[in-house]
Amino acid sequence: MNTGTIGILVTARLGSTRLKRKHLLEAGGRPFLHWLLWRIQGEFASELATGRAVVVIATTPEPDNEALKAFEAQGVTVFAGSKGNIPLRHLQAAQALKLSAIVSVDGDDVLCAPEAMRAVYDGLAQGAPGVKTEGLPFGMNAWGYAAGMLADSLEGHHGEQLETGWGRIFDFDRFETVTFTVPGNSDAVRLTLDYAEDADLFRAVIEGMGPCVAKATAAEIVGHMLAGGLTRLNATRVEEYWANFNSEREQESASSAEKA
Repeated sequence: MNTGTIGILVTARLGSTRLKRKHLLEAGGRPFLHWLLWRIQGEFASELATGRAVVVIATTPEPDNEALKAFEAQGVTVFAGSKGNIPLRHLQAAQALKLSAIVSVDGDDVLCAPEAMRAVYDGLAQGAPGVKTEGLPFGMNAWGYAAGMLADSLEGHHGEQLETGWGRIFDFDRFETVTFTVPGNSDAVRLTLDYAEDADLFRAVIEGMGPCVAKATAAEIVGHMLAGGLTRLNATRVEEYWANFNSEREQESASSAEKA
């Protein structure tokens, strides 16, 4: 049983070159990051009120990211750590804020599923060293790890650049996996903020669903998207993403075959 404070860490910075200051772009008159934080705070209201959880924006010390401190007024802690090593940044936050475990949420995943975050939190609270979810649309899953497991997994990696694919430092055989099923889910449902087209999709969902988006489940959001044909808004980028993904997988397989 984990009796310490679990941090729900939202990894975000404002240095994106593809979509500048994307976390501060707005939907319904509020920044995208506000909607993600609102969903988190709604799901964990009891834990936040009793100190069993804390919401943290895990960012970096560049001057641009000072703008994220505006979210402290929303009851959020802003922590600046390692620039190029995300898991090290998380460990630094855990040590500075005395966190026993971390629920890791990408700031690009504006509508990360509350049921995914809850499953990860509950597993960590029960003492699991690591928990991850699967089966939800791209951009709605969550994962997390005990602070001790993070420290152990980072051994020998502190000096590395770990921004893309940094999950490779973990032994996922030690993780509990929680599987969800969402009607209508497919590769066409991609909910992460990388491009202007993704921003258009998020705006359409948030403004179309209104205040109920704060507690909407993955199934409710996907249902709304499919009913309105909203996947068309970022369809070109989704095709581009999966083409690149499959190409990289083929290259990795070819490289592994050559080494064998």
